[in-house]
Amino acid sequence: KVREKHYDFHFRGKIKIRGKEEDTQQCRECKKIFPLLAFTTKYLRADGAWILHRHCRQCDSKIKSERKIVKKNAPPQPEKCDCCHIIKRLTVDHIHGTIIFRGWLCSSCNAGIGHIEDNLEGVLRAALYLEKDKSKIIETLNKVKNEKT
Repeated sequence: KVREKHYDFHFRGKIKIRGKEEDTQQCRECKKIFPLLAFTTKYLRADGAWILHRHCRQCDSKIKSERKIVKKNAPPQPEKCDCCHIIKRLTVDHIHGTIIFRGWLCSSCNAGIGHIEDNLEGVLRAALYLEKDKSKIIETLNKVKNEKT
């Protein structure tokens, strides 16, 4: 028997939202805690309830504006992902909090890099987790570097 999780819901007009109306949520961008009303809907669940964005409305607006500017000023889109070099549908990647273009990435690479916080330290922590032998990490890094040039 599968047990379903029980969630509380509230309504914004006719829209069913997951969570109690008096609940709060922390914005992933600015780290401030806001009432749920400060967040917009993200996606509809099978039970008819909407899940909210993890960024507050103000940060979400800023992020969308950054992306729009970066995409407008980005160089032409290549055939392959700048990270994995596989031909896939690509999206613009930029340094968060800026309008600095970083590259064209597939959704898998973009999400993966995002989940390790878009920085070298996160990448290295993941490498050390996957491979305990540091010399193998350096050997693989040199191999990847030589493939790119």
